[in-house]
Amino acid sequence: MSARDKRRAPRERHDSVIEIFDKDGKLIAWAGKLVNCSATGACFSAVRHLTVGDQVNARLRLLDKGALDISAHVVWRLKKAVTHLYGIKFDYVQNVYPTGELKEPEYTPYNGHSPAIRPRRGKS
Repeated sequence: MSARDKRRAPRERHDSVIEIFDKDGKLIAWAGKLVNCSATGACFSAVRHLTVGDQVNARLRLLDKGALDISAHVVWRLKKAVTHLYGIKFDYVQNVYPTGELKEPEYTPYNGHSPAIRPRRGKS
């Protein structure tokens, strides 16, 4: 970060998707393209129109940090030819799936068989 840059936290470029949820936070209403992200906010582009001050509930998928559920508000907006560029400031961040976490499979194979047909121990 340069001496002239007045940001509170350094930005890291990302080529990822930001998923914007509906007001209940349950369904993906629409998506945008993440441009950069820091500990305090992010920049993304989208076709949808937002205004400064709008509340955003979203999920960011970052390769080095996993999936983050965020609540944020729009602090600036720049109209481009086809899309809008937005700057958001995080109000709340929750790490949903930490990096490297392995999800458990529906069943664990036992000698090539599912647990339902696992051979008994002791009795033959």
